Amino acid sequence: MMKNTIPLILAVACGLAAVFGVSRFIAARTAESEKNFVDVVAAARDIIAKDGEIKESWLMKKHVEISSLPAKAIPWSQANSVLGQTVTRMIARRDYILTSDISGVEVRLANAVPAGEWAIPVTFANGKIVKFLNPGDEIVILGAGSSEQTLSSRDKSQKPQTVEQDVMSVIFPCVRVLDIGKGDGVRRAEDYGGDTIIVSLSPRKAMALLAAQRKMKLYVALRKPNDGNAMRRRDVGVVDDKTFLDLRQNLESVVLPDGSDKQ
Repeated sequence: MMKNTIPLILAVACGLAAVFGVSRFIAARTAESEKNFVDVVAAARDIIAKDGEIKESWLMKKHVEISSLPAKAIPWSQANSVLGQTVTRMIARRDYILTSDISGVEVRLANAVPAGEWAIPVTFANGKIVKFLNPGDEIVILGAGSSEQTLSSRDKSQKPQTVEQDVMSVIFPCVRVLDIGKGDGVRRAEDYGGDTIIVSLSPRKAMALLAAQRKMKLYVALRKPNDGNAMRRRDVGVVDDKTFLDLRQNLESVVLPDGSDKQ
């Protein structure tokens, strides 16, 4: 009887250990995932300006991923600052309540900068698409400039030749627009037509982007919100002289006719 009991006890102990191990693994993964989320203020009901002062029952906590968070979202820890204020626009149920939506909240650009990041201006060589941008949009920042390439000669007695070529590559594949205009998250008619926006980056990336503006011409491309494609610079590659030389590979030259098509 004892011989049959021991294997049973060992089996139960192994099962409990496995369950404990899996539970710890799931808890660790959950804790790690929670680092990417934050609680912000949202509307628990439809709110319009005529409703008057905001009451506590009109607010709800919204748990959202940091990467999809609007630039002017109000942290849940600051929900009390909204009470007693009035809204400047109609806010639908479960929608974010932004600092720019509240008439009595002082809005400063510094308050919108995430902790550990710097807000810097970015000016583009061709900013026509800037007029379509809004705070919270995700963009690609590209740089165009010249690059030196050293070509070795077959004749060892000759010095290597250095040539310059124009190149374009991605500097940052995904950057969120922090602000455009007066630093309050609201885009006005007078803000359209400019070529400069405000973005928020880690200190090292911010310094790199400021330096890039001195050495290169910057261009902007608009991304689809929360698009996980082409999130690395190497996913896009580089455009250089070889790109355009290869366009002609294996193509026949077009010969123009001597006369007109209409004869």
